[in-house]
Amino acid sequence: MSSEKFISIGVLGSEKNNVAFHMIKEIFIKSGFQLLNNESNLITILAKGNKFLLISELTANTIEGIVKLNFHFDIIIHTNLKINNYENILFEEVIHQAKYIIMNVDDKNYRKLLAKEVKGIIVTYGLNRKATITTSSFKFANNIQFNLCQQREILGLNGIRMEPMEIPITLNLIGKSNIYYSLAAIACGLIYGISIDEMRNILSNIKGTFRYLEKIQDEEYMIIDSNCNIPADYNMVFEETQNLKYKNIYIINGIEIDQGIYTIKDNLKAILNWQPILNVKKLFLFIDGKEALLKNNIHLMLSNQKVDYEIFTDLYRCIHAAMKVLSKNDLLMILGSESLKECRELINQLIIN
Repeated sequence: MSSEKFISIGVLGSEKNNVAFHMIKEIFIKSGFQLLNNESNLITILAKGNKFLLISELTANTIEGIVKLNFHFDIIIHTNLKINNYENILFEEVIHQAKYIIMNVDDKNYRKLLAKEVKGIIVTYGLNRKATITTSSFKFANNIQFNLCQQREILGLNGIRMEPMEIPITLNLIGKSNIYYSLAAIACGLIYGISIDEMRNILSNIKGTFRYLEKIQDEEYMIIDSNCNIPADYNMVFEETQNLKYKNIYIINGIEIDQGIYTIKDNLKAILNWQPILNVKKLFLFIDGKEALLKNNIHLMLSNQKVDYEIFTDLYRCIHAAMKVLSKNDLLMILGSESLKECRELINQLIIN
């Protein structure tokens, strides 16, 4: 591992709860580091003996404070950014000062972050064949399997040169986006000095990020939980899960009254667009309040659709009804926002009972 006693890592992203940030944190914790501060903070401090790590999520809302402190990161990792973030000169500034810059070269806008001459070493990742860290193949099932390819030599923080290699990796996750996050996390680990064999073992048992394509049950049947607020969120989940192997698919959808009727209808349209593609058997709709007009509007919208559905105002009853129909190799998707955050606890109660 790195011979330096204090290493700082910054993960660039549009929003908090960045998946790469959580993967990197878990890799270091599973390799022997201990958490020293509250996990709810945007900055995580880890320690192992006399070595310390600072890992920070850098979003448009948090990066200004870092720049004002004139804090320079050893490793900066570029992940998913919204278009307007590329115009934020503060992102460019932290990259300019970093010792290592890990860049997603599949993002066509990544060069905008390198407009200012950088001082550090650039390590690229992605499915692009020109990337330093890439894959030679990948396979989606109820997990992700791919061959990791390091195509060029990398000089780590510890001064050790890592020769090109190819090694099979299995992620206990689903969705193509998690390949990108894992490549970013692996690149970070390699630069720090964690062996690829150790990371491979950690990733094979890694837990997903809370409510991001999260597998909360994967035995006789699979249950996936993902936070969805707008149609783009629903489309992302359906695109990521369409390669899963399942017999029947059912959906629990959380509908929150304060979302407004237009957002609610747009979200339902997104589900209905995918319903024949995925062959969704039934929708279990949970409304977080007794609103007769909203319920009538939903009935009117779905009455002419070829979809079986039920509407509930009690979450426990909704989950219970959905789980009663599940059989071997079925898939249940829990999609919605805050109204569904208690689902995991209720499902655990039902499974135990």
